[in-house]
Amino acid sequence: QNRRKFSSPASLLSPPLPPPSTQVQQPRRFSNVGITARKFSQTLGWGSKAGVELTAEIVDQGRALCAQYIRSRLKRTGIFSKKCGLQRLRSAASLPGGFVVRQVLPELISIGAELERLHPKVYTGVGRQISSLPGGAASSEKALTSALTCVSKELTKGQVTWARIVSLFAVAGGLAVDCVRSGHPEYIYSIVEAMARSIEDDLATWIGENGGWPGLCSYCKPPSTEISLSSFVGLLGALVAAAFLIVLILRWFGRFAI
Repeated sequence: QNRRKFSSPASLLSPPLPPPSTQVQQPRRFSNVGITARKFSQTLGWGSKAGVELTAEIVDQGRALCAQYIRSRLKRTGIFSKKCGLQRLRSAASLPGGFVVRQVLPELISIGAELERLHPKVYTGVGRQISSLPGGAASSEKALTSALTCVSKELTKGQVTWARIVSLFAVAGGLAVDCVRSGHPEYIYSIVEAMARSIEDDLATWIGENGGWPGLCSYCKPPSTEISLSSFVGLLGALVAAAFLIVLILRWFGRFAI
């Protein structure tokens, strides 16, 4: 009986336990977050050291591609000069991932130029189309970077595709043309940096999951009609076997002398 008396006050002094419903709901919340976090971290290791390095590499390559695309766009427009603000960037070959840049750049320029040819009204005078300011987006660096960021957010709002990424490069090229024509070639470097930030914020994960920048080359590559060496050897072997079989059949019927 004494033991029962001492145990009763101890239980009364302890803090009341929360209702059973709260005890069950709490772990569920944490488990859902854990599952989501694990799924997110498993996509090419984003959040890990390797994922951060991969993102930085994709951004550096995208920055170089943007600079070279703008250079090409200005040359196609006939307004490129050494005063266009790109002297701060080194050549694509000396930048990190220079091989990837040299590999992807021809495809990027080719598709971008085709987009510009098919939709000249969309990619000409871009600054006035995407900004309500009197001078368009090219009136200030702040307006320029803000406009490009908004376009990036809009393009990546739905499903991201290589076509939309190339379209964003074409928009950046159009803005660079507007800057030079409005007398502000020094704004071009701000376009390149704004593009790099957009790639980091909106596109790097998708690009990494789709083969990196070389994935653009795979996307644009037409299906090969050439016969591989193994296919050729297999076809040749089949022809030889068929010819040998025909000879055996003809000999069986006595048309050839042994």
